[in-house]
Amino acid sequence: MVETSQPLPRRRVLQLGALGAAVGVGSAAGVIRPTPAWALVSYNEIWGQRTYYEGSGQPSYFSYDAGFYARLETWLSYWYANTPGTWVTPLRVWSYGAYVNKPGAHGLGRAFDLTRLYVTSGGTITRTFRADYNNWRYLTGTALTLTRRWYWGTSASLHYHFRHVLTYPYNSEHWNHIHIDNLISGSGNSNFATSSEAQVKHVQACCTYIWGYATTIDGIWGPQSDTNSRRVLARVGRSGGLTTSQSNWLYFNHVSTRYGMGTQAY
Repeated sequence: MVETSQPLPRRRVLQLGALGAAVGVGSAAGVIRPTPAWALVSYNEIWGQRTYYEGSGQPSYFSYDAGFYARLETWLSYWYANTPGTWVTPLRVWSYGAYVNKPGAHGLGRAFDLTRLYVTSGGTITRTFRADYNNWRYLTGTALTLTRRWYWGTSASLHYHFRHVLTYPYNSEHWNHIHIDNLISGSGNSNFATSSEAQVKHVQACCTYIWGYATTIDGIWGPQSDTNSRRVLARVGRSGGLTTSQSNWLYFNHVSTRYGMGTQAY
């Protein structure tokens, strides 16, 4: 799939993102947005990058709580800034949706089910993140290794910004998407809690699949998980562990994003 519009240099896109924050979210991207309906806002893009509905494969509008949408824009600009320099805009964001008329975070427009991310590379739209573990788990060799690293690198970028992120080890309902919501973290970055099965499984998977420190992925925080995550932090010049400070937790996710996506070696 070839994108006909010209990609912006990475530095310029980040400047435009900052401008959008100053004059109204996403306005600098030149996207015309519909009039918000009742308590939700409806957009066909995130951070100026088109959104697609996984169910139809078509460009689509999704409805959001305004604060949650702002967090998604912050996350996507962060993900982009920490991916390889040869990956440029336009991006494509695929999802099973945000607001759904049901109880919980989706019913408040404060959740998003991420399925794919595409970048422009060599003038072509290229898939770099895929959440369909139900399919890619059958890959082998380099294809499996790379797909899995990009999955967990992207997961780390999400865990940086959101307290509640559900990935495929959490349960089989999340084998085809990553669920994100901000019911706990609100407008800020996340904190780490050893009682969170989702966060612990994320740490264990990052230690195993990104950093090469084999860790049992069982959602139980114990000596092995603490030791191996400390090995990661020591490797990147940090002291202490994930329970020492929020900054250590955020930095663990930052370096896991960059190393997992192949942006920087440590």
